[in-house]
Amino acid sequence: MRLKIWLSLFLVLLLAVGCSVNEENKANEPKKEETTAKEEQTNEPKQNKELTERVKEEKGILNGQVYTQNGMAVGTLVLDKKVSDADAKKLAEKYAKEIKEEYKDMKVNVQAVRGGKNVANITLE
Repeated sequence: MRLKIWLSLFLVLLLAVGCSVNEENKANEPKKEETTAKEEQTNEPKQNKELTERVKEEKGILNGQVYTQNGMAVGTLVLDKKVSDADAKKLAEKYAKEIKEEYKDMKVNVQAVRGGKNVANITLE
């Protein structure tokens, strides 16, 4: 009977010590909620409204967007099916250069899509 009591007390003490050590470790760790919120803010795309409007007004482009995300400037062009591959590449190069002028210190990527297929992909370092 005494063995059971001592064993029970030992287990209770062991659990108490284990829980207190775990709480100390949690206090030293950064809160996951705060870290996640900060990461989401930096990963969130920020649209360049002026360049986006210029892209949308371009003949042969049905829709598009210019934005920055993760330290990179990105342009997307959704092309009319009548736009040739050569013209798609010219449009992508044109906007890659314009975006690079605006974001000199960032890597630039412009993709042109026609009919759900990527027809041009320009990257400037």
